Amino acid sequence: MPNHSEKLVPFTLHKGEGRCALSLMIMDTGAGIQGLLTGGEKPHIGGSVLGVPRPSLAGEGQGVDLYVIPVPGHKDVEVARPLVERLARRLNQTVAISAGIHCDQITDTELSEIWRSCETLGEEALRLLSRK
Repeated sequence: MPNHSEKLVPFTLHKGEGRCALSLMIMDTGAGIQGLLTGGEKPHIGGSVLGVPRPSLAGEGQGVDLYVIPVPGHKDVEVARPLVERLARRLNQTVAISAGIHCDQITDTELSEIWRSCETLGEEALRLLSRK
């Protein structure tokens, strides 16, 4: 098991290109995962999502309570929400991700590419975090 100082070293994953380029920076604090998901033409903070794992209310498996804080007028939490839920559930740790992805006059094709890239980034982060 890595010592605490090894967990604090952040890593950054990249996916996509041009207007659809995304970055996911992750830090494993040893007592939770902190992330920053940004991209597009104007990276920013458009909202944050906190996921806290808990036993399933149905009595089997793992549930996750999500706390979503969007900046008014921003929809960035929509791509962060499934990412946080998947990481919190699979790692059984608290996960917080702030997100900000912006492209002026985004097309449906670009939006689909961003969604796919977020899913891929989540799987890559999960694979790396599971090895620690």
